[in-house]
Amino acid sequence: MSLICDENGRNIEFGEPLFVGSRSDVDFYSALSWDVLKKIPLEDRHPEPCPFYSGGVDIHVATSRRNFNGSYTVTVGFKKLNFVYSISQTVAEKYLPNHIRKYSQA
Repeated sequence: MSLICDENGRNIEFGEPLFVGSRSDVDFYSALSWDVLKKIPLEDRHPEPCPFYSGGVDIHVATSRRNFNGSYTVTVGFKKLNFVYSISQTVAEKYLPNHIRKYSQA
């Protein structure tokens, strides 16, 4: 199975930067593509993870293996790695509306 960006629903091609959105108060993370994340202004990115139960999204670097079709695969080696930055709930609702809805379901 191809690894699909949680926000735009597109395959993330192997070799492109791979990230995940998560939060420490919810046992959930999913893939986000650089195409989506690069739209978030630098001034809206915070160097510390989101405080517990405050909303928002923590962005982490991720890794995965190559799928037969040239994208990343969700079935082998998909892992959340190092924290990069966080965004507030308001910023997440603006730039990651599809992704942020998943936290109320997790």
